[in-house]
Amino acid sequence: MDSDSEDVDGVGCGGAGGGIGAGGIGAGGNRGKKGLNPYKHVAADIRKERPPPQDDLPPPPLRVFADGSQLLFDWRRIHPSLLSRIVCQITDICWALVLGGILQFVFNKDRGHISRHKELDIEGFSKKVKFGDKGYEHRNNVGGSYMAVGSLKSAMNHVLSEGIEKKNDKKKEKTFKLKGSFRSVNGATPQYITELMEAKGPVGLTLDLTTPLSYLGDGIYRVPKPIEGIKRHVVMIVAHGLTLTEEIFFEVQNTWGTDWGVNGHGRIIITGSTDDVFYLDEIIEKKKKK
Repeated sequence: MDSDSEDVDGVGCGGAGGGIGAGGIGAGGNRGKKGLNPYKHVAADIRKERPPPQDDLPPPPLRVFADGSQLLFDWRRIHPSLLSRIVCQITDICWALVLGGILQFVFNKDRGHISRHKELDIEGFSKKVKFGDKGYEHRNNVGGSYMAVGSLKSAMNHVLSEGIEKKNDKKKEKTFKLKGSFRSVNGATPQYITELMEAKGPVGLTLDLTTPLSYLGDGIYRVPKPIEGIKRHVVMIVAHGLTLTEEIFFEVQNTWGTDWGVNGHGRIIITGSTDDVFYLDEIIEKKKKK
């Protein structure tokens, strides 16, 4: 595991604002590189920016699973240009990447041509949540995990009260920001999650950072019950389907680069129910005064 910080913000750690343990949310995983500290060996694969999403980008190939599973609903095939970029996080900001990614997706999905799409300053958002008005604080010997948060409540509250600004393209002033109301769900069953994601867009999910999750390939990860004190990680549910035995599975988009899972995506199964799901209930566009 690569998140060894004890930099928790004083609020009990747990899913979408819950109270599980005190491990912190945001861990970066090892992206399949056994024995390497990814914060010291990222030059080759971190920040390899893919070409900007194009409005005419074709849907990804329909995945065929060797175990007979079948996808039934997939946001990537409906809006491939908005979910085409796989992030390889450097610092522990998976929580910001997922919250900001969902907000950005929902805002852009009905705006037509890519020229009308807005890219949000998610890195700036993460710094404001973590450091407030102080912004980024330079630190020596930073390992990346100082950006982890104790829970998602403060980040969700920031999106609702302050919003996330448009990413600065160095040509235009940041003239607007988006606000949104994220809601967590207690006791969400797999069937409820499928209905929620079809109606609201990609859904966020907080998971314990376990070794099987870190090294997931093309198999299916069965989500265990949360364990007190373990470090946690946030992913985005983008698709759902059924196994050959008609068990609901979800495909999640991760922030550990394309080496994780299958090109940055992995399949999971939630048994029973979970308290660690959250979604964007409402979005508000606000133009800033010049």
